Amino acid sequence: MKVLKILFAAYLVILIFCLGGLLLVSPSLAFWHPDAGWLATAQVVLHQAAELQIIFGTAIMLIFGFRYVGPMKTSAFFLVSLLGSFVMRALFTEKASLLGLFPASAAPVPAESGLAVFLMLLSWFFIGFSSYLLACKLVVRLGLHQQTLWSLLLGTYFLVAWGIALDVTTSGASLPPQIQVWHEYSSSFGLPIENLANWAIAGLLLLGASRLFWRSELEAQHLVIWLPFGIYTANVGFVMLLSFGSGLWLPFWLSTCLILVPESLAYFPREEPHRVRGGPWRTLLSQSIWLIMRLGTLGVSRRRLQLTVEGAEHIPRSGPVLIAAHHFHFFYDGYILVRTVPRRLHTIVALDWVRVQSLRLLIELACSLADWPVVLRSEQLREHDSSQKWAYKPVENRRYLRQVLAAATRLLRASEVLVIFPEAYPYIDPHDTLKTSPHDFLPFRPGFVKMIEQAEHDRRTRVAIIPTGLAYSKTDKGWQATVRFDQPLYLKDFASPAEVLHTVEKRVQLLSQTASATDGILPS
Repeated sequence: MKVLKILFAAYLVILIFCLGGLLLVSPSLAFWHPDAGWLATAQVVLHQAAELQIIFGTAIMLIFGFRYVGPMKTSAFFLVSLLGSFVMRALFTEKASLLGLFPASAAPVPAESGLAVFLMLLSWFFIGFSSYLLACKLVVRLGLHQQTLWSLLLGTYFLVAWGIALDVTTSGASLPPQIQVWHEYSSSFGLPIENLANWAIAGLLLLGASRLFWRSELEAQHLVIWLPFGIYTANVGFVMLLSFGSGLWLPFWLSTCLILVPESLAYFPREEPHRVRGGPWRTLLSQSIWLIMRLGTLGVSRRRLQLTVEGAEHIPRSGPVLIAAHHFHFFYDGYILVRTVPRRLHTIVALDWVRVQSLRLLIELACSLADWPVVLRSEQLREHDSSQKWAYKPVENRRYLRQVLAAATRLLRASEVLVIFPEAYPYIDPHDTLKTSPHDFLPFRPGFVKMIEQAEHDRRTRVAIIPTGLAYSKTDKGWQATVRFDQPLYLKDFASPAEVLHTVEKRVQLLSQTASATDGILPS
């Protein structure tokens, strides 16, 4: 594992070096150094760096495959992909037509050295292998039947999508000629982009032939996926940054939407509930998303929701905080807290209402990026109609409980702000809710107290509990809402967890009372 991390770090350094050379140095070689000999040397170095990138990528995926996929499967994929891509290359070089669908490129094929051809074959292997492993993991997470077929189709999609993005970018007229080395080593076999059908069939045949020699199914459920994800993402990111730096906006955004987001579903949300430590990159990403959400609150019409804030000074400016809030509106509650709390929030989200697997993965991806823990309500899972399809099964409830407890512990020990709605159900909700009137207050669940106990078990963490009331009243134009934050409470000040639960529940109910009668409030 340590060797793979070192090799992968070196691989990223090479990509960054090549990217800097292509975008910063190559377009202005004469400016950097007017000597012709130096210019030729710089071009050779850049070309060799591109070749080194392919060699490192191949070595990384071979070592990874032998360690985590199996020597026989990896060797079969390697040998068959090399032989298959060589045959495909030969066909297209001779202007043959794959399966008679469309003619091959009419453009003359430039002469290539044996090393260039061999490196192109290696690029087929390590990108194709990464694409197929990502597809296998994604198929398992989507719960698709016919896993081998779907893995081949999705693997072909990832492979061809990368090739298209690279082909479009490297064909840009504004790019320096040195970039053609990536075009030569791509998966296009020399085909123009308009010959997409031949291209896709070639990829499917190659992956299918490579997979044919496996004697058993891949255990994708337990497959370590971070390295195939990292290799594929690094190559896609390289192409995207190259497009961005060259002013090619359309390929950049298409790559983001059609490649980066789908392949991220194979890795996010992470399935490592035993890990509770965060990292600087995860914190930076969460902070960025929170800032985006803060900016997004400006887009909500102030006329639609008139807001009053009381007691914001009670929220500690540092240290771990748990906000226990009344739940009234499925959207406005979260919007109000994001808008009024001056610190980054991590809200516990219940997703047992989701029915479609793809939507489940998409929402969990968003929650993972924002570092918002996901939980399932056990009674909702039990009451699901067995005749209908649901994204979550009752047997998953215990695993998600362990995950949310681990995530809450990690966040609180990292001095973050955690938001929970202990009633578990709002009054206004597009899905099933237990509340029947705007006056309802459901009993608080004791889970948030257990989270605080677990976080404080290290004898160093001291969590501030902020009871938070949300009071709504209907106006002619929308809603009038008041959010009230109470003074912090601490576990050490109470005799038992039951006393904590009772005190927080009563304070939240008191803080959520409206100043006027609430009769006649109707949901919008």
